[in-house]
Amino acid sequence: MPSTRESDRIEEELRRLILTLELEPGAAISEAALMKRYGWGRTPLREAFQRLAEQSLLQIVPHHGAVVTALSVFDFVEMMDAMAMVIGPAASLACKRLSEAELVSLEALLAQMEAAEARGDFVALTELDYQFHRILADATGNRYLSRYLLHLHRVATRFNLAGWQRQGSAAASLHEHRRIVETLRRRDPVEAKAVMLEHITNARQRVMGQMNLEDGL
Repeated sequence: MPSTRESDRIEEELRRLILTLELEPGAAISEAALMKRYGWGRTPLREAFQRLAEQSLLQIVPHHGAVVTALSVFDFVEMMDAMAMVIGPAASLACKRLSEAELVSLEALLAQMEAAEARGDFVALTELDYQFHRILADATGNRYLSRYLLHLHRVATRFNLAGWQRQGSAAASLHEHRRIVETLRRRDPVEAKAVMLEHITNARQRVMGQMNLEDGL
C-alpha cells in the first residue's frame, strides 16, 4: 500500500499548482496524464484528489478524473458571507488567547508579506496571508472553529491572488493586516472584532471590483 507521505506530497504539489493558478480554474485534470508526467501512483493520486475536493479546490468527475473548481462570483459571495458570520467573534476570542510568541510570529509574517508585496510576489504573499490567518484561527483554541476558518481562508486564497495580480498591489490589504496586529497587541477584543470584520468587508469589495460577472475572474 502506498505511503501516506506519497499522497501528501501529491496533494501539496497539486494544491500549489491550483492556488498559484498554474492549473487554471475550470481546467480538467487527467489522472493518466499526471501519472505519466510525475510518476505518481493511482491510489495516492486519488487520495490527494479526494482531500483537495474536501477543500473545495477540485471537483471529482467519476470515470474522468477531476476539474479545478472554477472561480465563481456566486461561490465567492457565499464564502465571504460565511466568513463574515464567524470571523468577528473568532478574532475577539483569539485576541484574548493569543500568546506573546504568536503575536511575534504575526509581526514577522506581516514583515514578510510587506516584502513580498514590494517585490510583486503575490504568490508568496497569498501563502503568507494564509499562514497569518492560520495563527489567528489556532489562537481561538477551538479546533472546530479553527478548521472551519482555515477551510474558508484556503478557498479565498485563489480569489485574493487573482485580485492582487490584476490590481498589481496588495497595499490596502496589508494596511488592514497592520491594524489587526496593532489591535491584537493592545488586547482589545471589541476592536479586534470590528477591525477584522472591516478587513473582510473591504477584501470582499476589492475582489468583487476585479471580478467579471460574466466569466468569473
